[in-house]
Amino acid sequence: MCGSLFLIPLPVLSFSSTKPFSHVFYLIHENWVLGHYNLLSSPDMSRKENGQPQEDLARPELQLSDLLLSDRVRELHATINNEWDSVQRTACQMAAGRALWKHVTHDPLAEVLAGETYLRSLHEKMTRDRINSAREVSGVILAVRTLWFDANLEAALNSFNGGEAQVVLLGAGMDARAYRLSCLKGINIFEVDFPELLHMKATLLQAAMGSSNEHEQLKMIAKSLTRVAADIRDNDWSEKLQRSGFIPERNTVWVLEGILYYLSHIHAMQVLKTITANCSLTHTVLLADFMNKSSTLFQSTYQFYSDWPENLLASLGFSDVKLSQLGDPDANFGLMHDPLNLFNKIRSLPRSVQNHPDDGTPCHRLFLVQATGSPNHSII
Repeated sequence: MCGSLFLIPLPVLSFSSTKPFSHVFYLIHENWVLGHYNLLSSPDMSRKENGQPQEDLARPELQLSDLLLSDRVRELHATINNEWDSVQRTACQMAAGRALWKHVTHDPLAEVLAGETYLRSLHEKMTRDRINSAREVSGVILAVRTLWFDANLEAALNSFNGGEAQVVLLGAGMDARAYRLSCLKGINIFEVDFPELLHMKATLLQAAMGSSNEHEQLKMIAKSLTRVAADIRDNDWSEKLQRSGFIPERNTVWVLEGILYYLSHIHAMQVLKTITANCSLTHTVLLADFMNKSSTLFQSTYQFYSDWPENLLASLGFSDVKLSQLGDPDANFGLMHDPLNLFNKIRSLPRSVQNHPDDGTPCHRLFLVQATGSPNHSII
């Protein structure tokens, strides 16, 4: 989610995978989710000791595509850099993370969505991390989170056993899953975000899809893509979604990636209750990440938190809730090697502990949650 509370009208933008493409998103603080921790650097620890391959120490040059360096794309990103606020620009920072970790995220459109400025910035951080033998290289947390959402989105769609389904991305930002995930074939996608971001994203994707380089073979995988301009802090976002073609009675996966903790408690609970209400109508799956209280204290823009999101969602009406923490067996994907990195270090501690007993550092936790509900099990 990004931008102002005061929105200008924007028509619903719909796209079909059978026709040519014509026409907040990720809101985690850059220095946290991009995985850049000064406290995690350990210059005297070799990559061999860290369990990571020595070849990681090589400094790869940043190779930017001709498309990214074209006058048109540079002009678009200049508008972003000059006119968007710092929270809005986080969407491009997150895209930069997916672009520079594309060997695991497989997001070929992330580069053009990120822009040169944020690609160079993150590349410099990654280079410093490798030189300093940091416990985690910048961007790894974003990569792990992306892979967790991808894997659980596919599992959720499979749980519908072939029935018609739709996916809603709240605060979609620079997400490009409709173009890269094969599990979305035959699925209707709805992206909800602010108008200026949706317009800019559509324009950048149009440039990518129409270019003569490696992007020319890229096509939308999803059955359809509908972009809906709405502020999820307003009471009418769900109505706008339905007017755009969303069918409440159809099996639905709701994706809230990097969004809830930027909302006030009242607004976050309103969003969660609105989604939970669908459990009484159809098979509903929620995929979301939650911060704990300690994580929200060091950044004034963080508001909503939950130390026990599984209990919260169960109380709202979800019948089955599964929780993982970064570094857990299903939430590391072989990328979080060091047992002493920030998240691995605290996973064994009770969640009630807000500061690590060894050094007093805050126990920053990021919970990855899958919640399921259906008419047969709804408690609403």
